[in-house]
Amino acid sequence: MSLIRIIKFLKLRESLSNQKIRYLMTGLYNTFFGYLCFVIIFYNFSSTVSHPLLLGICHLIGTVNNFFSYKTFVFKTKNSSVRNYLKFNLVYIFTFIINLSMFTILTKVMNWNLYLSQALIIITIAIIGYILNKYYSFSNMPILKKENKYL
Repeated sequence: MSLIRIIKFLKLRESLSNQKIRYLMTGLYNTFFGYLCFVIIFYNFSSTVSHPLLLGICHLIGTVNNFFSYKTFVFKTKNSSVRNYLKFNLVYIFTFIINLSMFTILTKVMNWNLYLSQALIIITIAIIGYILNKYYSFSNMPILKKENKYL
């Protein structure tokens, strides 16, 4: 191996040790996986099964995949409980509401371009999602600690 290849490999390895880089890479993978599931499921069943049911199936498959990929590759948590999965889904619902609200404001109220609006929102959602997943979904620490034992 040449010295240049070794340096490139070390830089790549260093990048993968950064949790934020792993979060972005995993997010790209999760997006691709979710869209692929959507295409396969809708291609095969959209003419015979209701679209809301198919979207629900896609969401279920996608969130299970996302949960385990973030848990394993990004946050590297050992615990895997239903509680963590439910918290993860609450984060997804919350970020969806933020996405929908911001999209409506930017496109309907401010008349921004649809694609530019969503591109800016994705950046915001990625940051919020990272923080909430790190400190809420995949954390065992309670959000509110009882400081007083009499409360």
